[in-house]
Amino acid sequence: MAITYTIEEADLSAAADSIKSLWVANLAGHTPDTAEAKLAMGYLDNPAGRGTAILLYPDGQRDAKGVQGLHPRVFHLGGQRLRAVGLADYAVDAAHRTLGPALMLMRQGTRLGSERFDLVYGLPNAKAAPVCARAGLKRLGAMRRFAKPLATRAQLSKRMPGWLAGPISPLLDQLLRVADAARALRERPRLRCRAARWDDAALGELWSQREPSLLLSERTASMLQWRFGRPERGAWQLCLATDAAGKARGYVVWRLIDGFAEIGDFFALDPARLTAPLMLAFTRLARNSGAASMSVGFFGCPAVQEQLQRAGLQLRPGEAPVFKAPGASAELDSTDCWYLTAFDNDAD
Repeated sequence: MAITYTIEEADLSAAADSIKSLWVANLAGHTPDTAEAKLAMGYLDNPAGRGTAILLYPDGQRDAKGVQGLHPRVFHLGGQRLRAVGLADYAVDAAHRTLGPALMLMRQGTRLGSERFDLVYGLPNAKAAPVCARAGLKRLGAMRRFAKPLATRAQLSKRMPGWLAGPISPLLDQLLRVADAARALRERPRLRCRAARWDDAALGELWSQREPSLLLSERTASMLQWRFGRPERGAWQLCLATDAAGKARGYVVWRLIDGFAEIGDFFALDPARLTAPLMLAFTRLARNSGAASMSVGFFGCPAVQEQLQRAGLQLRPGEAPVFKAPGASAELDSTDCWYLTAFDNDAD
């Protein structure tokens, strides 16, 4: 006999244990501690509004078998302020992952988000992406990864004997520096990155001068600190990029992990012109900090993607799909206005 299911909106306090157990059992890399932090920071203490979770129950049972999270965000497009919600933390126990209940849960999450918010979007993992498509969400494209090497010794040592990699790597490293120096001569103005605090007043000034043609999730100092600045989030750092007059022109949020500089977010006053100078300034900082490579994820405006490539960052294999629920403004169906980074992904 087929199992039937019901879906209920969760009381986040009363259902906390069920929600955390589903995450630990079904979302890779989660432990009880990380699930506790996710619920507290992502749902209960979100500056954009309290999050929502819906739970999947087999009829006649009170033990939840699936969960779909909804993370509020505030987006801006020109003078419009859009109340948005990201579909995240979707988890269904293995025994109940048939398309019926999985699709039922996703559809209800999308329906609930569409009733309460101006924009519903999702950045699902590979397993959840087909369910998003079947639930009626539109695939806009994909978050792509851009990367470039900064030092070569470690990679060369994997491909040749150490005695050979030793003398060759400094020569190749110098060529990489020369290539970046040539790019910096072409991409003006020259910027300089310096470490900054999460409450730096320059963040507010940058945000107030944001590009009006782009759909941007709110990047105030308080939002950046919530997303990256807490110890539970990991060892993220903030650097401001300033011009010769000392004026802030952009920022980069990043962390260094085993010689890899991972960029969590980046923002420039004129993204279609200043993203390349921003990334070249960060390249110098990352290289001086001991990074052997750097990487950033981005989805949206083609001019920004071109700027990343002008800074020497090249597309790498792999992509993460981006979905949008129907019902929002038609102009949001075009990727030209979108600007998404890891900052906008509430699944981590």
